[in-house]
Amino acid sequence: MVTPLTSTPAAQGGVTPLPVPAEALKPYHESVKAIVEWYDALPPDRRAAECERAGLIVVKDPTAETGLVHFEPADRYHSGLLDQYHTRPGVGVPVVAWRPNDGTGRLDNLRPPEGLAAAYTAVVLPAGEGKWMLRFVNPVEHSTLEIGGKPVTVAANYSAPIAQLVEKARPLARSGFSGMLSPTKSKRREKLYLMEPYDPKKIPLLMVHGLQSTPVAFINLTNDLQSDPMVRQRYQIWHYHYQTGTPVLLNATNFRRVLSSTLKEIDPQGDDFATNHLVVIGHSMGGILTHTLVSEPGYKLWDSVIKVRPDKVKMPPESLAQLKDVFLFHHDPRVKRVVFISVPHRGSTYADNFVGDLGQTLFRPDRKVTDVFGHLVKVQREVVHPFVVGLYEQGKFSSIRTLSASSPSLQMLATLPPEVPFHSIIGQKGAGPLDLGSDGIVTYKSSHLDGAESELVVRSGHNSFRKQEAVAEIKSILYEHLRKSGS
Repeated sequence: MVTPLTSTPAAQGGVTPLPVPAEALKPYHESVKAIVEWYDALPPDRRAAECERAGLIVVKDPTAETGLVHFEPADRYHSGLLDQYHTRPGVGVPVVAWRPNDGTGRLDNLRPPEGLAAAYTAVVLPAGEGKWMLRFVNPVEHSTLEIGGKPVTVAANYSAPIAQLVEKARPLARSGFSGMLSPTKSKRREKLYLMEPYDPKKIPLLMVHGLQSTPVAFINLTNDLQSDPMVRQRYQIWHYHYQTGTPVLLNATNFRRVLSSTLKEIDPQGDDFATNHLVVIGHSMGGILTHTLVSEPGYKLWDSVIKVRPDKVKMPPESLAQLKDVFLFHHDPRVKRVVFISVPHRGSTYADNFVGDLGQTLFRPDRKVTDVFGHLVKVQREVVHPFVVGLYEQGKFSSIRTLSASSPSLQMLATLPPEVPFHSIIGQKGAGPLDLGSDGIVTYKSSHLDGAESELVVRSGHNSFRKQEAVAEIKSILYEHLRKSGS
């Protein structure tokens, strides 16, 4: 007979104080940890037999992640890349349960290739008749357990699965610089990643990183947001990864294409709540990509670069179609709100100074990208804006140079009002007037857009989203979005 053991949903709020001092539980936790390590070391196909032989009953609470086969104590993972760990003291040993991304699950191709993980907490209890029960409790769903008629708090480490992912994703984190300089050599191409199993009822919170970066840059923001019960309950976090060296509007074109194809793959009928209610966070150049999702340019972007309309352009049909994709597009109605973080809407001075010169010297262009504009420059040079002609002829057709304040298309995009509610978070390194402020990479004047529902200036460098004031602002925006959208 199993000892009575029930769970209290975490959503009910409040946790029960430990019935005994934490120090008194140390021997118990050491024993539980040893049992977990023994269990994990067993080949999965022998676990049932070995546990039966040992008189151990294993119970696993359901989680959104399925097929988890490895169970490792959470204290194995303590990444220096995480600013803080979100934990809860209590009874039990926090565990990272994970499985390799072997492609066996639906949409595994859209999940991190480093592996899929979830938080558990292991407890061991007498099960009667000389047997014991090893239960892997889902600490997200349960804050307390009732053991022998007494409620006790369940320990939790919500950040450990993220720490594990970060450690395995270090090669990706190091690829940001090479992805900027040699976009064609990267093993990872443009892709949208789901950080958790797809839920058709949760709002996707899509994060888009900036220049010389990867989704790993957002790992602390992801960690902090997932620790919030309401955010965790109502939102699902997605990340877009791309090679940042490609010219900015071409990268934006790829982004729109990948987003549409991914949403089609996730929801072929296009009628899920989730795929029609996206919130997008764009940092730095990622904010410019995001701006194109919610803009209605008409011919304004086209006219800023090309002096004649498409029917007067002398290009092969396929190349002309690619050119039209870059400049002639419509806003995506599935995106309902955006947050711009340290975005160089009107360019960055770094694109034109010695730092940009150095990066441009090392840059290796993608000929498939530049040839679309190259054909036009060669055949109809007189109809192309001199800025673009110069970039192509000097071999400087990269994201670095297209982020210049001299870029006519970038300046025009900055004038296009977003078609959805939007917010701005802007860094300012020093004290002084906002108009003269800068985060060291982008000035306030470049980051500011009129019409924002809110604008927060934080004392920060370019990665302003790392500041706790910015995290609190993003949480507030997400809460506000739920209220205003009636979600």
